[in-house]
Amino acid sequence: MFKKILLSLALFGFFCSTQALDWKNVSKDAFTHNKLILISVERDGCHYCEKMNREVFTPKNNIKKIDRYYVHKIVDIGNIKLPSSIKDVKYFPSNYILDPKTMKIIDEFPGYMKADDFISLLDTVYEVEFSN
Repeated sequence: MFKKILLSLALFGFFCSTQALDWKNVSKDAFTHNKLILISVERDGCHYCEKMNREVFTPKNNIKKIDRYYVHKIVDIGNIKLPSSIKDVKYFPSNYILDPKTMKIIDEFPGYMKADDFISLLDTVYEVEFSN
């Protein structure tokens, strides 16, 4: 019985730790590498979230393009506490670009987008933010 309790506690701790995301470390990483933060918020069972993952976030060439200017995190709305600047997510997927210094939203893109359009928007936002 005692072994079962210990095993249950260990599994609970493991699953909790995999669902924790330290936004301070994400912010620090982005700031250090002169990047912005891209948070993609999904919901379990969302067809368009799966489509965006498959078509935009999975191909290696897209990952390289996104990682060039962004620290990207894909999160499930039911499992992760979002930064305080992101409130009332209504559409899925929703993509938020945050300033790494303030963690405030710079821009947001609700809904599915084709890969080329999405990456073009990301490039434009980065250029505007770092041209100042």
